[in-house]
Amino acid sequence: MTAAFPLAPAVYVDESANSGQNLLDPAQPVFTLAGVQLPDELAAHIVDELRTQLPPNLAEPKYTSLAKSSRGRKALAHAFGQLPEGSVRTYVVNKRFMIMTKLVDLLVEPLAHADGVNLYEGKESLGLADMLHTCGPVFGDPMAYDRLLQSFVHWIRQKATTDDLFAAVASFKTTVQHDDFVEWVELLEHCRGVADETAADVAAGRLKDALDPAVPSLYTLTIAFGSSLGRHFRLVHDDSKVISHNAALLRTIHMFPDPARPGKFNQQMPALEIQFADSTTHPQLQVADWAAGATRQWAQHLAGAGGDQFSRDLEAAARPWLVGGIWPPSATT
Repeated sequence: MTAAFPLAPAVYVDESANSGQNLLDPAQPVFTLAGVQLPDELAAHIVDELRTQLPPNLAEPKYTSLAKSSRGRKALAHAFGQLPEGSVRTYVVNKRFMIMTKLVDLLVEPLAHADGVNLYEGKESLGLADMLHTCGPVFGDPMAYDRLLQSFVHWIRQKATTDDLFAAVASFKTTVQHDDFVEWVELLEHCRGVADETAADVAAGRLKDALDPAVPSLYTLTIAFGSSLGRHFRLVHDDSKVISHNAALLRTIHMFPDPARPGKFNQQMPALEIQFADSTTHPQLQVADWAAGATRQWAQHLAGAGGDQFSRDLEAAARPWLVGGIWPPSATT
């Protein structure tokens, strides 16, 4: 495909651990998106040099395989050390927390809005999601809380009814041992009317991909690159069905109101266009794969999903790349 703007610089983007709307996949608790802006020559040099440190019969050097061996880890560390400051930016998503943010967005916020309260303006929606996410498994039964999250995911994916969802809410409430927290769970029960209305949007396909972290992550990552590149760059994304399906939405997102800024619209996505390519033809996409994988492995350690010393050592490279995420504020370090 010939680029419409051949002289515009490119930002190359890849994902790590995207399980789509299956946000409770225990093997993939964190999603990461990485964007890389590197000249062709430098990107090719970094990839070629990494290859010289590995067995000659190795196929495309993906992060998942490189991170398994001491040789691969050393090669990655050397490659990361050659990346210019600001050439890599990443965005992370704690998938379990994202479920609760979406539950608040779709059920609680409309109820508050009907009462004239904007939960976005002062980040009250984020605080509420954080409180429910943090306290839910502590003040209530962890398994019942997990069933509540799973019921919401199934409801969005049309694998559960609204009755099923609110049965899970009620079941979780019976396990809560903290009187003040019970009131917050009862707030969810009061959202039944909103849920009945939202279910129609779900059935009509108007909330398709609502739980997939790729779209909001790409939008935010692109805004971050736009702060330095302006509106004169293009995105080259590793093949992605969900981004392809939502490309029109991303290009027109500035036509929709920004709920966090009453009376204003979303910021325009600064990239000139979105292209899709294979990582074997662009060394920058291979570097993006490494950056996304490294950030994801470090973030999984922060999320309490385990990890060895290498996971902790990745912080030196990964933390400076991070431009944001869907992450519980109470867990930020």
